Amino acid sequence: MARKCEVLLRGEFLLFPFKKSVYDVEVTQKWISYENARNDYDEKHYILFGDVTGCRCRKSRTYDVSSCFLTVYHYPICIKSNGGKRSREKQTVTFDIHSSENFEENLRICQRWRNVIMSLSLSAKVHKEDIESCEVPLPRKLLVLINPFSGPGKALQIFQNGVSHMLEEADISFKLIVTEHAGHATEVMRSLDLSAWYGVVIVSGDGLIYEVINGLMSRSDWETAINFPIGCIPGGSGNALCLNINYLAGEPVDLNPILHSTFVLIKHRVIPMDLVLVQTQKTQLFSFLSITWGLIADIDFESERMRVLGASRFTLYFIKRVLSLRKYRAKISFLPVTPYDPDAKNQKERVRKFSKPRRFTMIRNSTTQNNLSSSVCENGVQGMYRRNGTAHSIQRFRSKSMPAVKDIDHDSQLTEDISGFEEHDNVMFSVDDTDECFSSSLPNGNPVKEDNTSTGSDNTFEEMVHTLSNDGQPIKASLLSPLEEEVPSNWVTIEDEFITACALYQPYLGPDNLASPESRLNDGQIHLLMIRSGIPKSALVNLFLTFETGDHVNSPYVEMVKVLAFRLEPSGTEGNIMVDGEHVDYGPIQGQVLPGIARIMGVQ
Repeated sequence: MARKCEVLLRGEFLLFPFKKSVYDVEVTQKWISYENARNDYDEKHYILFGDVTGCRCRKSRTYDVSSCFLTVYHYPICIKSNGGKRSREKQTVTFDIHSSENFEENLRICQRWRNVIMSLSLSAKVHKEDIESCEVPLPRKLLVLINPFSGPGKALQIFQNGVSHMLEEADISFKLIVTEHAGHATEVMRSLDLSAWYGVVIVSGDGLIYEVINGLMSRSDWETAINFPIGCIPGGSGNALCLNINYLAGEPVDLNPILHSTFVLIKHRVIPMDLVLVQTQKTQLFSFLSITWGLIADIDFESERMRVLGASRFTLYFIKRVLSLRKYRAKISFLPVTPYDPDAKNQKERVRKFSKPRRFTMIRNSTTQNNLSSSVCENGVQGMYRRNGTAHSIQRFRSKSMPAVKDIDHDSQLTEDISGFEEHDNVMFSVDDTDECFSSSLPNGNPVKEDNTSTGSDNTFEEMVHTLSNDGQPIKASLLSPLEEEVPSNWVTIEDEFITACALYQPYLGPDNLASPESRLNDGQIHLLMIRSGIPKSALVNLFLTFETGDHVNSPYVEMVKVLAFRLEPSGTEGNIMVDGEHVDYGPIQGQVLPGIARIMGVQ
């Protein structure tokens, strides 16, 4: 904290509720600092803008009526005494602004400070010469969907008792819709006027997120609709997307998941997320999390009767399934990112790194997009390319891993009771989504064609490019053959007996289940996990105990292959296949990655 920063605002205020303690208060680009102006022994306190969620101007009903109170809400990371775990905690600091005997003059000062603090908390750049004209970005409205029957059935209570208060502190406006039946969220998203909303927030398990995504992709304007930002709060027994967003943001995942998910929602940037286009014999759908088969699918589906137990139902049913272990025969085919030798003796020999990996890219005409570039994550997975000699540009989606945020040490701050105040601000929350994106030109000015091969400066890669149409037709599975036909010749096929197989594209499958540690929200890859039969039951139990830390990937019984597309053809007619926790018909199923096509509210 010793590093000097330009001071944007400086003032002397009382610190509520202490009536005689005057504090020197400063605002810089990175923090708010305050220290006792009369006591040299009192340490200097800091409030980092990365922790600030809201700021309000207030008038006391019982205190000095001419004073205006500036309240800052922030949630620093603290170390818990029970095991030293990290968790955010709510803290508030209220300054008593009494520069004048006139309340309106004090309110004007308070609002100027609030505008600067709120802008900086949203990562906006504020220059000293612009202080007087600084304004908080225009408000945006969220649609909140709640499934009251998800998991233990406490989603509505979770929102009303915790989430709504944090949103109100941040001046986020919202409209609440409680879903009434299965598929209700899909119906809402199909007919919703997206231009009237900033984004949608799901308070439920992963099932409602699945409905929302498939509702957006079933619209005739799916190309633009799928860019509608999606946020989530854990309210079910399976809250994998919430876990993954927090995990990849560097937020704690083992304590206070509701608080941390709401914090991320308030502080979010709009980030691209991969989807997987899934085809069965009867339907085509879109997945954001996983496709599971065998043991893991059996646990997920058959433990539904124990839903009231929450996430613990998965552990209990795992024990039952291991005691009566099932084996499944199937043919699994896939298009690997790097060469794969199915006849090799071990995992390291099967998967070989080489200088020409495969990558799948999608491009589309920018005329089919409405401000698409305004929702690109900071590190960029999307670029603007312009063809030479034409007036049309194209949007290009290309996968890139998303790093987690580094931990920051925080100072503890004063917390006080601020009940009994009237609100004196009406500027609501807004997100700065005007991130920069990279730009370049197409090689030699030639149009990009499907299955084109490109060469990078550092590495050579085989880039499979697909051009999205703007005719309102459903998206095409350019990497997949019809299920009734053979897979392409450059695919690998394994026919064997398995305990389980999963197509994973997020790190966490659920609480204590770090199934795919290397997965990222937008890495453009499917991580295929396979466990063949022949593993002893004791080894299987020990293996699943390591899923909490992700160490299972180092087991000789586990095969992990990065692929762009896959096909599962199970033998027999009995078994379970789950897509994002939803049960689908048992039989052949295949999927391919759609890199960065969706948008979620996260922190990067």
